[in-house]
Amino acid sequence: MEVTSELFMKAYEQMSDAVFLLRDKSEIIASNPAANRLLSQYEVNLGDFCTYCGGYTSIFEERTCLGCSLRKRVDNEAFQIFLNVKSGENIPFSASYTLIDEAAGISLLLLRNLTQQQQTEQLLKQKTMTEYVINAQENERKRLSRELHDGLAQGLFSTLIELRKIKYMTKKEDYESSISEMDSMLATTLEDIRNMAVELRPSALDDLGIFAALKAYFKRYEQLFGVHVVFVSELYGTRFSASVETMLYRVTQEALTNAAKYADVDEIEVYLFKTKQMIVLEINDQGIGFLPNHFTAEGSGLGLLNMKERVELLHGEFDLRSEPNKGTKVLVRIPIEAKGGKSI
Repeated sequence: MEVTSELFMKAYEQMSDAVFLLRDKSEIIASNPAANRLLSQYEVNLGDFCTYCGGYTSIFEERTCLGCSLRKRVDNEAFQIFLNVKSGENIPFSASYTLIDEAAGISLLLLRNLTQQQQTEQLLKQKTMTEYVINAQENERKRLSRELHDGLAQGLFSTLIELRKIKYMTKKEDYESSISEMDSMLATTLEDIRNMAVELRPSALDDLGIFAALKAYFKRYEQLFGVHVVFVSELYGTRFSASVETMLYRVTQEALTNAAKYADVDEIEVYLFKTKQMIVLEINDQGIGFLPNHFTAEGSGLGLLNMKERVELLHGEFDLRSEPNKGTKVLVRIPIEAKGGKSI
């Protein structure tokens, strides 16, 4: 079939994308019916996209010019903008420029409505996030159920059996021995309850801050795993936002738990300090190491991939470096002032 100018004109007239022929990227010299409909429905200033893009070009916030890609765009490269309906609603569009006559300054602008695609994408993201949250909740419930059944319930049951035995004792020595045994079992059960409460949410993190919470955690960690933690920090008494302190605590907790399980080390180094622009957390071990490209989102609740997600939610940087037989380093950098000008 021969492609003729008539076919091109039919496509130009009937296509759903808005097509503009522009001089100097601003003056409209021709437009198809879809473009005319768009002009009647939306507020469009072709001379300056910044007047109506709404700041939807950054991965950090919905309305910010930080990291805007529009100023760096090149011809033939598509970019996303939001046009304002005259009622005030923002509608997503994909746009692209193509310079077709450099000497005359003639460009082709295409605009495609992305509302349906974005709605589908948002529904998919919402479904994925809901599944993720449900799975995380169920995994945490399984862990708590296991600890309650295997730890607390067994300890209390043993104490109950020992208590019932007292009714049938006739010798004072047996009675005193049983009381001593129950005292020991109840003390162990109480310690288990305290540990579970700390694991769920350490009170020191809310009351005293990240420095004190980590010091307390490292003490319990050394008792539990027999691994010495060298903690270097000058942030005693320094407080950050709850989200930052929680993230630093959980990332440290996950990294040290993984090291205890897999690194085969006797000592771990943890550094926490602040520069003018950054909060920096560094965790080093000289263990067996691994290939980072092969790790999965497994571990004691977060997993390495989820550690990265937690850091990036606060506009931070997560860096994992490891090699077989050369140890592992976890490096976290969080900006003192979040991108977009909001303090963390």
